[in-house]
Amino acid sequence: MRQLLLSSLVMLSLMPAAASWQVGLDLRCIDSAFMGAVRIDGEASWRSEDLRLTMPLRISISLTHELGFAETGLIVSVYPFEDQGFFIGASMARVGLFWGLEAPSDPLMLFSEIIAGWTFSFPWFFIEPRLSILDAFASEEGRIGELKEAVPQYSKIRISLIAGIEIP
Repeated sequence: MRQLLLSSLVMLSLMPAAASWQVGLDLRCIDSAFMGAVRIDGEASWRSEDLRLTMPLRISISLTHELGFAETGLIVSVYPFEDQGFFIGASMARVGLFWGLEAPSDPLMLFSEIIAGWTFSFPWFFIEPRLSILDAFASEEGRIGELKEAVPQYSKIRISLIAGIEIP
């Protein structure tokens, strides 16, 4: 973990100064009000030209089960086509923590995520439709199945709409 943090800091220090910060929320989480659970997905990103480092923060709480789940990590995304907005990315580190009476005996979960989407940037804000594949290497299928039962909008494949502000 220390090497990952050190590598990230070195990459940040070598990047050009024309960078921006982004903070956004997944608007698709509004559907959680109708599904017996609350899910809030947010993220903070640092972007420089064709590279973006994202730290997601996601919280899921079941209203029908005694189960909660919080997750964070580091996602590295690249924009392979200059000024087109298309990006692909993968999680470098992803960790989740269960809590509640129905939480698994091992509350810590390490897993992966692959994302692809388009970023539409406007002055001071952005909109980003995105496709995410959670646990792409199927290392935590059983516990993700339990989480999906408690939080219905938690799925292995998710279409999101991230909206937020961009600070140049």
